[in-house]
Amino acid sequence: MNTEMPDQPAVAQDKPASMAPVARPSGQRWPRLWGPRMWKLLALAVALTLYRFWVVKHSGISLFFDESQYWDWSRQLSWGYFSKPPLIAGLVGLSTSLFGSGVLGVKALSILVYPLTAVAMVGLARALWPTSSGVRTGMVAGALFLTTPLAGLLGLVASTDGPLLLCWTLAAWALWRAQVTNRLGLWVLCGAVVGVGIMDKYTMAAFGLTAIWALWGVHGPKRGLLRLGPWVALLVAAAIVSPNVWWNAQNGFPTMHHTAELTAQSGRHGGFVPMIVFALGQLLMLGPVTVVAALWLLKQTANAGNASIPPSQWAASSQMMPPSQWRASSPVLPPSQLNMPGARDAANGDGRPQAIRTSAYYLASMSSYRFLWALSIPLLLVAVAQAFYADAHVNWAAPSMIGLIMLVASRLSQPLVPLAAPRPNRWLAAVLVSNLVLTSLVLHARDIAGDNLPSKYDILVRMRGWQEAFDQLAPVMEEPTIAGLPVLADKRLLLSQTAYHWRRFNPKIVAWNPKNLQTNHYELTQSLSNKVGQDLVLVTDEANPKAILQRFAIVREMKSAVVPTGPDRSLALHVFFLRGFLGYDEKSYLEQSSGGAPSSDQ
Repeated sequence: MNTEMPDQPAVAQDKPASMAPVARPSGQRWPRLWGPRMWKLLALAVALTLYRFWVVKHSGISLFFDESQYWDWSRQLSWGYFSKPPLIAGLVGLSTSLFGSGVLGVKALSILVYPLTAVAMVGLARALWPTSSGVRTGMVAGALFLTTPLAGLLGLVASTDGPLLLCWTLAAWALWRAQVTNRLGLWVLCGAVVGVGIMDKYTMAAFGLTAIWALWGVHGPKRGLLRLGPWVALLVAAAIVSPNVWWNAQNGFPTMHHTAELTAQSGRHGGFVPMIVFALGQLLMLGPVTVVAALWLLKQTANAGNASIPPSQWAASSQMMPPSQWRASSPVLPPSQLNMPGARDAANGDGRPQAIRTSAYYLASMSSYRFLWALSIPLLLVAVAQAFYADAHVNWAAPSMIGLIMLVASRLSQPLVPLAAPRPNRWLAAVLVSNLVLTSLVLHARDIAGDNLPSKYDILVRMRGWQEAFDQLAPVMEEPTIAGLPVLADKRLLLSQTAYHWRRFNPKIVAWNPKNLQTNHYELTQSLSNKVGQDLVLVTDEANPKAILQRFAIVREMKSAVVPTGPDRSLALHVFFLRGFLGYDEKSYLEQSSGGAPSSDQ
């Protein structure tokens, strides 16, 4: 049965103003999600997903070192890791179990999360603007999201950003529906999604700022904290996050300390310039033409002026009042009474008649937009302040893009107008095409400019050369004197890349850690013990790492590999065979060797 309501329903018969509000028609339904527009959105999602798989394969890239670390984590699942909560490791583990441990296998599920987010945005739009045109706005938002540089670039890597964007969108839907209905089940769902999001990345905790505003700022049967729902949501989220908190407590809270250090004690310096660069990065994530279109259309709307309510036929549409959207809220006057002279007499301080202020149209048009701003502004302000204080990476405020994209989509395809109303289709086409062209130019810069492209313009450069270098060095691991020995390195990048690219040898990876630091996962869990006499294989990017070599009795260089990754950049790796560890310092050696003098042959 087609459950979509008409956009121009018959005008309700007028009733005296003194009568109680009329009941909503029994045949009301939420506007339909599935239809030609949804299939078009899914077709776009499939095409872009296949394209991104092809880019990964065609470009010959390997894993970014964070990805290889997540892969390494996925082999030993835990409730927490040094720099991240556990969800990303579980996602990569599931992805490799389904698609294999190759580069595409590691990335597959993370890439597929982005189309799911686009579909979730359609559901969010229908909740905010429960009309057929509102659903269409969601379709535009989903298409806009899929084509933004945000999704086009982050969507190529296995990272915490993809699941975080999905959880942020689903949490926004659940929070809105929970607030406008006050149903306990929706509060439970909201808490569960927020908890899962925090288990992906602690940035999800910033959603609490949006939630605090929504408790008072979104119209609903009840507002504020003096009710059960918000507290149940908080308890559910806390219960889901509790295993990670327990793991942190057992290990000295490394993840929380790491997050705090990144936020407050970044190695890079903040200031006005980093803050401006960060802000420009946010605009680039949306796309330059997207920003221009949004500003232009917003200006046009302001110049034209908005009517307080649409024509009475549209206001009468039962789509504006789906079941439970504003149940038990302020009485909604019959549409036929909205323009009656008596209604104008009850105007409030803002000049809007009481009848209009309690209409479903007003609630949808005002609360929904404010909610989307509240979904974006708090996190953006936090990230901008972080950029000024200690610099910030461009993706740290990525979830704020969800609300901004929805707001832009509402200008490109207005949600509270008849479907036949004119739209700025040229702007929509320009935004989608320009975003695709911009992202493609960035990804294919090397294909276009050739091998002479400076490395700083190649966004994929740090993922190039690793497979080739480790393939060149692989014969060393097959030599009888070396096979089975632990592999040592002094950088997290080298440890994670070695673990992944030599996975067929399944080496034991150990970190060089003479100061007993805990600045990464490997130092926390896999540091080389200060035990004299150990034999190891060293992988390093230094031709002569004296600080390490001088602490072994016998040192032999086995093989080196140099792989050009650009005209001004190359990847160099060296492998050494190390015999007879002398301890991290002389004191350790003397204590364990009964006072014997160390010797070395280098």
